[in-house]
Amino acid sequence: MPQYFADIKEKEFFLLDEEAHHAATVARHKEGDEIRVFDGTGRQYEGRIDKIQKNFVRGTLLRPCQVRRVPLEITLCFVPNSRTGLEDVLDKCTQLGVSFFQPISSARSEYDILKKWEDKQERWKQIMLGACKQCNTPFLPQILPPAPFEKVVTDKKIPSLIAYEAEQTHTLVWGLEQIGHPEHVRLFIGPAGGWTEEEISLAAAHHIPAVTLGVNILRAETACITAVAKLL
Repeated sequence: MPQYFADIKEKEFFLLDEEAHHAATVARHKEGDEIRVFDGTGRQYEGRIDKIQKNFVRGTLLRPCQVRRVPLEITLCFVPNSRTGLEDVLDKCTQLGVSFFQPISSARSEYDILKKWEDKQERWKQIMLGACKQCNTPFLPQILPPAPFEKVVTDKKIPSLIAYEAEQTHTLVWGLEQIGHPEHVRLFIGPAGGWTEEEISLAAAHHIPAVTLGVNILRAETACITAVAKLL
């Protein structure tokens, strides 16, 4: 059953603009058809379309869906290397179940994440929405404002791990044991050139264990996807 991002009220749902266009024009749904709707916060229902107008669809909520949650909340702190690389991470890691994306800048950053930041957010939201629809999850991740590594790493509110290509022994499983198997973990993935020794030392000074993702050195985007998949 197709899934659409909706404004969900007590007994009704509303599809607006692109979602309404997709349901009525692209998918050619008719009044009386049943679809699945979600609002990004975890609410997901099967519903019936009652009214179709231009850029507007109204329907009735029929029954809640059984929602499965990921076993671990993840805030992915990653250094974007390119526009396409960033979008690939948003897509694949939304499908896997990341809860928050935290773009960061580091000493070896190659991509200016701050350039036209506000203009990019709608496109990124659409990428994540598409991923939610693809994997039938009702949870839309949140993209946090970009911040320097030095600032994010000092925040001790969430237990953290940092993937480091020079680490050869300590695995993600070991890392989770060191930080007490929390319900929410923050995972740091570096840029294409890797973390500097100073950045790893700063992480260690704030009690963030360095872990390996395997024998081979991975591309930054592959490292994000691999680490999230291993954790979940």
